[in-house]
Amino acid sequence: MIELVNITKSYDGKINVIENLNLKINKGEIVVLIGESGCGKTTTLRMINRLNEPTGGTIMIDGEDYTKMSKIELRRQLGYVIQKVGLMPHLTVGKNIEIIPELKGWDKQKRKDRAYELLNVVDLPPEEYYDRYPHELSGGQQQRIGVARALAVNPDIILMDEPFSALDPVTREQLQKELLRLQDDLGKTIVFVTHDMDEALKIGDKIAVMKDGKILQYDTPEEILKNPANDFVEYFVGKDRLWKSPEMLRAEDIMHKTLVTIGQKRTPAQVIEVMKEKDMEFIFIVEKETSKPQPPIGYITRDNLRKQGSNNVKMADICNREFITIQHDAKMTDVLKIMEDKSARNLPVLDDDGNLIGMITTASILNLITKAVVGEEESQ
Repeated sequence: MIELVNITKSYDGKINVIENLNLKINKGEIVVLIGESGCGKTTTLRMINRLNEPTGGTIMIDGEDYTKMSKIELRRQLGYVIQKVGLMPHLTVGKNIEIIPELKGWDKQKRKDRAYELLNVVDLPPEEYYDRYPHELSGGQQQRIGVARALAVNPDIILMDEPFSALDPVTREQLQKELLRLQDDLGKTIVFVTHDMDEALKIGDKIAVMKDGKILQYDTPEEILKNPANDFVEYFVGKDRLWKSPEMLRAEDIMHKTLVTIGQKRTPAQVIEVMKEKDMEFIFIVEKETSKPQPPIGYITRDNLRKQGSNNVKMADICNREFITIQHDAKMTDVLKIMEDKSARNLPVLDDDGNLIGMITTASILNLITKAVVGEEESQ
């Protein structure tokens, strides 16, 4: 785990480029630092491996004050990948990967075996690439070698400073996917700097949005999209981005939260009056009418009520008890599929305890589409 506690950084002793920054990064997470140029994200990253020393505060790595470690030994225990790769042009691919293992005293065969292993990991066949030189590789291939070199001594922590920003969009997307694949296999703790929100959302377990040396919001991509902390975060993320990212949306994000329900002992006449007042075509039945969420018993429509010949029956006796529900955390893509497959115009949404907390209707879906269209028009 990495923990930055009350970190301050000033280069001239007058102006703080980092101001009282606190950040906790758990083992095995990819945490993305993002913000406009000059916000302090790269300075923060560089302080973790002591390329920049903090002016004040403490940085802990696995509970140990990192200032008590040797700078050289610390850097040999951290993987570091930068934008311009930084491969030694006079060394072969294999020798570039073996730099840190050699400094740590590994014998020749062990170094070569590790280089071969890592070339396979980054999908560059060692028989073809081990003896080649950096200038013989494409930008994407060089960056893969940079990642392999960072993994050479199997560090727990990898620092990545805009590693893919200089690449073309296709190569960049390929390497983003490759990074996620590697993370699934290796489970490293990765601190990743970028200025691209699309990239941050794709790869980050958590995102720290920075401005003027401070973290404005530190949370999961979903939470930042749904609940930006302030106007700047909302502007930086993009107001319409959530509505263009259906994979991020859940049932609870698009449901109607204002619900009208009726107790199971109500009569048809009473229910018809409520439906008229609320302009409803159907209503869900619960055990009792309280302010607390309850499991749905069934539902009744206006047509069902009009066909009742007697007003002496209760809702529990005549309601339709066969209906489809969906969990609050179901993806929007699953919601749409169920509505299509089951020809359902309305889907009750349940919480983890099976209580009715909302309703997805065709109107709520249309409202979602309208937000996306309006957002798109405003951004043009």
